[in-house]
Amino acid sequence: MQPDTLSSTEQTLFVTLKARQLLGDSLAAAVVEQIDYDFDRLQVGSLVAGVIGLRSALFDKWIRDFLTRHSHANVIHLACGLDTRPHRISWGDSVRWIDVDLPDVVDLRREFMPEPARANQYSLMAGSALDSAFIQSLQNDRPTIIVIEGLVPYLTTSEGEAMIADLCRHFKTGELIFDITNWYTTLIERLVGSIKHTKAKLRWMSDKPKNLEKVHPGLTLLEAHPLCTLDGVRNLPLGGRIFLWLQSLIPFTRYSAQYLRLAF
Repeated sequence: MQPDTLSSTEQTLFVTLKARQLLGDSLAAAVVEQIDYDFDRLQVGSLVAGVIGLRSALFDKWIRDFLTRHSHANVIHLACGLDTRPHRISWGDSVRWIDVDLPDVVDLRREFMPEPARANQYSLMAGSALDSAFIQSLQNDRPTIIVIEGLVPYLTTSEGEAMIADLCRHFKTGELIFDITNWYTTLIERLVGSIKHTKAKLRWMSDKPKNLEKVHPGLTLLEAHPLCTLDGVRNLPLGGRIFLWLQSLIPFTRYSAQYLRLAF
């Protein structure tokens, strides 16, 4: 599998992988060293890495909280890429963890990413989050937290809403966690080197996450956190802190990137 042959959206997984390396993730660092890919062209510096780290830390916390409340549960990570999450989160004997991505990405993950310690409770599956038949093939016998990190903004509105509705219909009860962006982010996306060089395009624009409750009956927004309001922003490089502080003062920039937790 040649990494350069992945689609533009699929190649955004290398942005997250490089960021994890810069954040001190030893497994991510080992994978970066093995893959023949020009990571330098992505221009992932300390600010981009820090922002991705804030998102990952929040999602990790939500998963841990869910597993504390539901010891017998599913974790479904859609568009998992080369994320090291099943290696860095502890999960119990009654948790089933399923990583999902498109076939080429799954091949890449099998080649470079080892299975987590609890391999007997872990599955890596090739499939599309937009394929209703595939979603229906996933086990739904227990409370489920569905992680969709870094995918939703690249979908169209109709694709995203259909995916969310499919997930809510299939799984009995659980939570969805994902990120959204608004029109301002799509306006400046070509100024962000990590997006520019993968040529991925942001498509779903939303700054009113409460409206997502209309996608499926019973879907309830529990939390919505704009990036610029997260506590960890104070640990970003000075330029990033100033930029996000300025963003926080203007409504359309304040909500340019949000992290959501919804129950269904």
